[in-house]
Amino acid sequence: MIAEIILVSLWGGMVALDTTAVLQVMISRPLVACTTAGLILGNLPLGLTMGILLELLYVSELPVGAAPFAEGNVGSTAAATVAVLTARAAPERTAAVIVISLLLAVMISILGGQLVNLMRRMNTHLYTRLSNRRQLKPRHINFAQAGGILMAFLIGFVCVMAASLLFPPLLPLLIALIPINYDKILQPTMGGLLGAGCVFLVHMFWSQTRNKWLLLFGFGIGLIIIYLRVL
Repeated sequence: MIAEIILVSLWGGMVALDTTAVLQVMISRPLVACTTAGLILGNLPLGLTMGILLELLYVSELPVGAAPFAEGNVGSTAAATVAVLTARAAPERTAAVIVISLLLAVMISILGGQLVNLMRRMNTHLYTRLSNRRQLKPRHINFAQAGGILMAFLIGFVCVMAASLLFPPLLPLLIALIPINYDKILQPTMGGLLGAGCVFLVHMFWSQTRNKWLLLFGFGIGLIIIYLRVL
């Protein structure tokens, strides 16, 4: 289990890097990040479920320039990790696990946003000192850039690692306080949200891309996978 947590925490670091610091190839979007976290931990369906729900929450959040934002990508990855690990201890309470994990995602996202602001202030201080140097060399700039990238990676790594170690032992105790009859309400609610989420994401993709064949291709692959699983 420790190896799994380390691996998914490394993925959290990559998610943080992709958000703003290095890549920005959209692997940090909750739909991708949560699904990958579920794949790493051996529960792809739950990871995908968390990804769809959290993508709806953060679909309009784009880290453009120096605009302040909640670190929804890292928070979503951490929440999906917690959901999968908690579901192992309470497999019959999946609906309750998802609801609590969604609330946890918002909390971690807000914390992550504050850490990003702190990182920006540290980078500002560092580059101010660099600009005041009498002899500024390329290696000084490279070192500062590497330091900023490392800090961004650590935000994702530490958030996912801390959430993975702290919350899975506690959430089953909290879930036990929720009457199991409530799951009958939560389960259809989750289904409705998932259905609405899928329709909304398909609409966004269809209306904003010229390569609509990609959507049709992906839909066809999905049908083939479902057919093979049924067989």
